[in-house]
Amino acid sequence: MLSLNIIEAFNWVLHVRLLHTLKMKRTSDYIVEWACSFLENRETLLRFDKQTSDMREINIDISQKFLISLILFLFFNASLIEKCKALKIKIKVLDFVNDINILAYNRFIEKICKTLSKAYDVCMKWACTHDATFALEKYELTHFIRKSKKFDMMTSIQIESSVIKLKSDVRVLKVQLNMKLWWDAHLCQIEANHVTWMLALSRLKVFTWEAIFTKVRQIYLTVVRSEIAFEASVWH
Repeated sequence: MLSLNIIEAFNWVLHVRLLHTLKMKRTSDYIVEWACSFLENRETLLRFDKQTSDMREINIDISQKFLISLILFLFFNASLIEKCKALKIKIKVLDFVNDINILAYNRFIEKICKTLSKAYDVCMKWACTHDATFALEKYELTHFIRKSKKFDMMTSIQIESSVIKLKSDVRVLKVQLNMKLWWDAHLCQIEANHVTWMLALSRLKVFTWEAIFTKVRQIYLTVVRSEIAFEASVWH
């Protein structure tokens, strides 16, 4: 699996391209008009060496203050997923906002790497037409297989004169995936986070709120336990 990351994804969304994508997806005219209004009247200024420029209108960027921005960005990069699927090769693409995960499957690791390289080329072509940039230093490659002795697990991919480093585990939507498909890494991450969450709860109770037990329990159930149980049906 090849994991990619788009640099400052929200800051480089072209409004014209986004609205065009919404129309191509046959989104209702009302939604398109609302999105257009949502993206209008955006201004910025530059301040450097105690000098401040005049306010200027900008036609890129999606505000990250609203949950609707996540949905709009999924529309914006929907064409990337479609282009990868159009290759008609053995891959699955999972994306959420700026994280793109390309999963290729085959009996031979060498063929998997070639398949991932083809998918990566498609991603680069998409990036050129959408003014997007992928963070090369955040590329991650992981091979998932139980019996690793039968294969050369050090087989990698060379991209832009750089060889992607192999990782024993990778994070996908808050779930730590191990190359041997064991869940030790994910459980260790949960245990580490659990210590932080419980410490924060104890400090809130003692020093800030003097909260009663029921209030602390409510925070635990709505915040801490939901994080612990995230995708439990997959890894438990």
